[in-house]
Amino acid sequence: MTTLAGELAPPRAARTRVPLGLAAGAAMLVALLGGSALAPVLTSYDPYAQNLNAMLLPPSAAHWFGTDNYGRDVFTRVLYGAAIDLRIAVLAVVFPFVFGVVAGAVAGYLGGWADAAVMRAVDVITAVPFMVLVIAIVAFLGPGELNILVAIGVVDWIVFARLVRGEVLRDKNLEYVTALRALGFSRARIVLRHLLPNALPPAAVFLASDIVLVILTTSTLGFLGLGVRPPAPEWGLMISEGRTFIYTGWWAAAMPGFACMYAGIAFILLGDGLADLLRVRGQ
Repeated sequence: MTTLAGELAPPRAARTRVPLGLAAGAAMLVALLGGSALAPVLTSYDPYAQNLNAMLLPPSAAHWFGTDNYGRDVFTRVLYGAAIDLRIAVLAVVFPFVFGVVAGAVAGYLGGWADAAVMRAVDVITAVPFMVLVIAIVAFLGPGELNILVAIGVVDWIVFARLVRGEVLRDKNLEYVTALRALGFSRARIVLRHLLPNALPPAAVFLASDIVLVILTTSTLGFLGLGVRPPAPEWGLMISEGRTFIYTGWWAAAMPGFACMYAGIAFILLGDGLADLLRVRGQ
């Protein structure tokens, strides 16, 4: 017999299913991070040790991805290189994300001179293609991991600023924000407690795609000789070193290229899955 309390009790919230893309991307990323962290266990080779008697050996049971022109195990270098490329990718998006979100929120909510200053800076940076500007900055500062972080940080924040500014502009004149102003809430509290939580999910979704862009940028700089200095096992540098032997030892360039593609697919699936999850929860 159903009780009155049972009839009036609210229905249980439906359990949100994890999107397949999110699960697949997370699994691929965990596998990549695990392989990088367990590299000393998964392989007994030194990523820097040269063996001129084992130059350009094809993939085999002894060398899963073959060896490069210095006799170094390519599988080992790909695993160790994952730590370098992923570290740069994550660190390179921290400043652009934080600064871009703050700048976009301030510009969108305050308007006036603040909005004009931020958007003029965005226009100036947008006038030059992303990759061209990053290459120019790194060429001026010199190769190295720190200079890559600086170059990407100077350029990459504009996307987050424009995205968050648009979200804040859309929401700042809604009734609940007007009510908060009437109640005497400060600007900082309205932005931080009420507007930013609605603007952050789209920015967080784009963050996963932005990491893919940073990985490709880092690899491009390494390929051009403007990235991490040799003999570091960075994927772009490995591709550059192996391209000379593409006909006699294709694996030296192809395997780190596949690693870049794998990491990119993992983050793209992660971003798409996160977007699907937020879309379902927002309905």
